[in-house]
Amino acid sequence: MSDSHSFAIKTGERRSVKRSRGVTLSDIAARVGVSKVTVSYVLNEKRSHIRISDETRRRVQEVANELGYYPNALARGLTRQQMDTFTLVMQSPSVFRGGSGFINAMMLGVVEAANAIDYDVMLHTKTLPDVATEVRSLTDGRADGSLVLRDGDDPLLPALMERGHPCVSIFSRPEVPSAWYVDCDNVLGGQQATEYLLSLGHRRIGYIGGSPHSSSVQERRQGYQKALQTAGIASVPEWDIQINFAGANFAPLLELMEQPAAQRPTAFFAWSDDVAAQTIRLLRDRWRVPNDVSIIGFDGTEAVGEQGCFPRLTSIRQPIQEIAAHGVALLVAQIREEVVSSSQVLFAPSLVIRDSCAVLPNP
Repeated sequence: MSDSHSFAIKTGERRSVKRSRGVTLSDIAARVGVSKVTVSYVLNEKRSHIRISDETRRRVQEVANELGYYPNALARGLTRQQMDTFTLVMQSPSVFRGGSGFINAMMLGVVEAANAIDYDVMLHTKTLPDVATEVRSLTDGRADGSLVLRDGDDPLLPALMERGHPCVSIFSRPEVPSAWYVDCDNVLGGQQATEYLLSLGHRRIGYIGGSPHSSSVQERRQGYQKALQTAGIASVPEWDIQINFAGANFAPLLELMEQPAAQRPTAFFAWSDDVAAQTIRLLRDRWRVPNDVSIIGFDGTEAVGEQGCFPRLTSIRQPIQEIAAHGVALLVAQIREEVVSSSQVLFAPSLVIRDSCAVLPNP
């Protein structure tokens, strides 16, 4: 191979890559023969107190295209004081573990809503040492606001509000009364799930909950307990099991199912579809679902819907994509300081009946 075509680098030799500085406004101004300010007014479509002829505008645009000019998004955003970008803030990177159907549907709803209004989405996943550092990171000017999916007692949202940073909580009701949020009516959903199991003759109903910090988990439990109380049935603390996600340890559930038939639940309401589907997978080798035990989930995701789970999962559906999209709309309205009809919105859940629940054969 000749030297002119060799890509070998000798040991110890240092090479650097020269980065192109790109075409600037000064380059265009010099080519057209006008001031840099004039070029800026034309390309940024800014109003000017100076008169710019149609011919000058045409020539500036022509030269900009010839030179391959692309505006610097950061500089342009600083000029407009708006980046047309918001940050999606998750609880932690672990939420993406296991391919959650809820996370997939939520992300689709957020991105489609953002695209529809020409906004970009920046995902915040960096683990930072404290809330103050996280607030500084989210308010450093790269994004106009934050769409927050955190636990109800998480301190980030109130800290952002105190800083005056536009922020909206989705799928969680923060403890701060004045916070903007969009969520599902989880209490009603928990009540619907439990009432459905009651209608099938079940009286021994367990609850598979998640993180104690999650407002959604706590509200669904409230609905579960409310339905039992209305039916005159006392909830059993030992039948309230914590399983935070589908990949968690299900040993407490399996140990409960090892109890004599009369001392264990005949049905379970699981706080999420992912956990409900995994419950079915683990139980069906030894127990028949739904003949021996009925399972109902919460979310109504396609991932465990018609084809994602066997038997097909009965679930309480929350309109995930609609909630996410409404959260985006509220956030952008807050960024633009627009008036909204309501800053705290709850969507109604609905029951989706499939095959994982059955009438109790011998109540």
